[in-house]
Amino acid sequence: MGAAGRFRTDVVPGGLAWGRIAGRVIPLAVTAVAIYLLAPQLLTVFSAFPRLRHFRPWWYPAMVGWEIASFACVWQLQRLAIDGLSWFLSITSQLASNSISRIIPGGIAVGGAVQFRMLSRAGCDPAAAGFALTAISMVTTSIVFGLPLFVLPALIFGQPAPRGLIAAAWLGGVAFAVLAVTGLVLARSEAAMRLLARLLARVLQLARRPVDPDLSELLLIRRDEVLHSLGRRLPAALLFAAGKWTLDYLALLAALAGAGQHPRPSLVLLAYVAASVLAMIPITPGGLGFVEAGLTGTLALAGVPPAAAALSTLAYRLVSFWLPLAAGAPAWIAYRVRYR
Repeated sequence: MGAAGRFRTDVVPGGLAWGRIAGRVIPLAVTAVAIYLLAPQLLTVFSAFPRLRHFRPWWYPAMVGWEIASFACVWQLQRLAIDGLSWFLSITSQLASNSISRIIPGGIAVGGAVQFRMLSRAGCDPAAAGFALTAISMVTTSIVFGLPLFVLPALIFGQPAPRGLIAAAWLGGVAFAVLAVTGLVLARSEAAMRLLARLLARVLQLARRPVDPDLSELLLIRRDEVLHSLGRRLPAALLFAAGKWTLDYLALLAALAGAGQHPRPSLVLLAYVAASVLAMIPITPGGLGFVEAGLTGTLALAGVPPAAAALSTLAYRLVSFWLPLAAGAPAWIAYRVRYR
């Protein structure tokens, strides 16, 4: 009932707004359509399961080792950005958040919210934790887009490369420049931070959440705290952010070696960057389908035979996607036992 005693047509029985229903149903429908369209590529990759018996088994420990080291870089990067963060809390919150983000369509935001709540419940300052997680996300995303810049000189002045991979390299370079400029503006400009605070307040109002009247001042304070913290540790932060992607890339190289393939590392790097960007598309959980289709296609451009590309993609995704996904539940249980 509305204030005038009339029935409201935008609310269903039980008090659930139609807009909220649409906000939940539409993403699921889009995800279902995307997975349906990508089903042939997914089936091509999953059909390589029987060929895993021909995969060189000594490369499995190498892939797992590189992935663990890649995740360890993220855990240490969080500890650099958030003062006093323990290894236990960094590991469990990140693994649980990672699993949530890979289960739910558009789950990156949901996973970030889960980690934020876990850190807050464990005693971390909420505003500082939220700003630190945002800063970490920007740094790591900028690094992956910047990786093609190391390959462009070799592609331009060295051996010829497929036009599609060169286009991916230029696109990554432009995205890196945009992210770098955005981060620099937010770090240096008070007006930009106040604009961000107004946008955030508007989003909170649309979501019917309370808005702190001092939000802009609070964001400025937390930004300065994070910049001060990372200012002393910036070289280490950049090193660990780069290590996250480099070690994960080495896991892909190990997957290719396990399939008996040794293509040019520069071309594989571009294929890897393209797949990593596809994983960020918030349509399917963890880029499921997009990554498989993109990685097999770009590996084929790098000179890997289609069957070997499917096998390498399957082995790599088992270690980089499904294994960390399975680690989320034990991490959440361990967290709940510690912080009841």
